[in-house]
Amino acid sequence: MSLLNFEAFRNGNFETQSQQLEYLFERSKSLEIFTIGDPLFVKDLGSSYDEFVEKVRARLIKLCRTTGCDAEKHLSDVIAAHPRLGQTKKVLSAHSALEQRNLGSSDSKETQEILQRLNEQYEAVYLGLRFVVFVNGRSRPEIIRVMQSRINSGNSWLQEAQLACNEMCDIALDRIKKDTLTSQSHNKL
Repeated sequence: MSLLNFEAFRNGNFETQSQQLEYLFERSKSLEIFTIGDPLFVKDLGSSYDEFVEKVRARLIKLCRTTGCDAEKHLSDVIAAHPRLGQTKKVLSAHSALEQRNLGSSDSKETQEILQRLNEQYEAVYLGLRFVVFVNGRSRPEIIRVMQSRINSGNSWLQEAQLACNEMCDIALDRIKKDTLTSQSHNKL
């Protein structure tokens, strides 16, 4: 699957928009509710996927600044849509599998155990969240250091949710860029 041109997305029905939202961010009912399910949000989706992602970012950051159980429940749903780092490929979306391939599918048992332990530690510190990071070609040791730093950061739950939302949006922007490059190379053939 690849992204539709933005005009087709903007003028598409809910199902079409939902598929593209999942392509960019992973499947999350809460993300749908706060974006394409919100009539005010849908009135102005922007003029490009990049603008759309920045509007989603602004909506998620606004939600991070809202206190209460409902906001946290929705943020948890959005963030937990992303798979754990080092998760088995059969559980990953096609995008996540490609993005995590640089992290090394041939990890040693020790590295797999470290990642599992760090995922568990992170999720114990930030109940309901999942560690999300824009890998961006970084190695396993680099990502492990980032995980350890975030676990020990002392961030509040909402601060960490905001970091995760920003990382998710950075991932979505990268997916757009890669999709555009792939489309351009196919058009040249």
